[in-house]
Amino acid sequence: MKIALNRFVILLAVVLLPSLGFAQKKWTLQDRWRNSIGASVHLLHNNGGVTPAFGVFYNPQINIINNYADFSLAATLPLTLGAHIKDSWLDKTFFYGHVPAVLEANIGHYATRDFRSHIGMGLGAGYGVQIAGEDISSGFVTTIAARTWFFKGSLTIRYMFHLSLQGPGYNSHNITLAANMGNYFHKLTHMNKMSKFQNFK
Repeated sequence: MKIALNRFVILLAVVLLPSLGFAQKKWTLQDRWRNSIGASVHLLHNNGGVTPAFGVFYNPQINIINNYADFSLAATLPLTLGAHIKDSWLDKTFFYGHVPAVLEANIGHYATRDFRSHIGMGLGAGYGVQIAGEDISSGFVTTIAARTWFFKGSLTIRYMFHLSLQGPGYNSHNITLAANMGNYFHKLTHMNKMSKFQNFK
C-alpha cells in the first residue's frame, strides 16, 4: 500500500510541476481553473462478473497549456466517492473511492474558459488509487470525454478505465455524467461568442 501511494504522489507531482513553467507569465488561477460535478458508476470486475459501485464525482482541473481558445493541456483529479452494495457477484458492502491523477488534452468545447466550439472532447492518462473498504490498490488509468451544451449549461460524459496493477483491487470501467461549472458561461453569451451555436433568449 505504501508503494502504491508513493507512486501516486510522484505522478501527481509530475503532472503538476509543468505548470511552474508559467510562473514568470502573468496569469491567475481563475484563468486556468475548471471544474465539474456529477455522478458516476464504476463497474468492478470480480470472479468473472461485473458489479457496480455508485458515487459522487468531482473533477478539479488546472490548465497547464492555456494559450488557445479551443485547446488545453490540463492536470486533473477526477475523484469519485461512493459505495458498493453487496450483490450476487460481490457479497459485501463497502465504501468505495477512486482518486486518479490524470494529464488530459482537451479540444473544443470547455477546453478553456474562452472556448468557441459547440462540441469538445478530452483524452488523458494517469495513475490512480482505488479504495474498496479496507483494501487499497493502485493502477494505470486512461480516459476519454465528450462535452457539449445542454440547455443553458454544459455537460461532460466521461469513460475511464482503471487497470489494477498493485494491491487487492479491481479492474473497472467507469462512466460519469457531470455538469461543467462556472459563471463565465453566462458571460460568454454577453460577449456574443455563443450566438452561432444556440439562442438562449
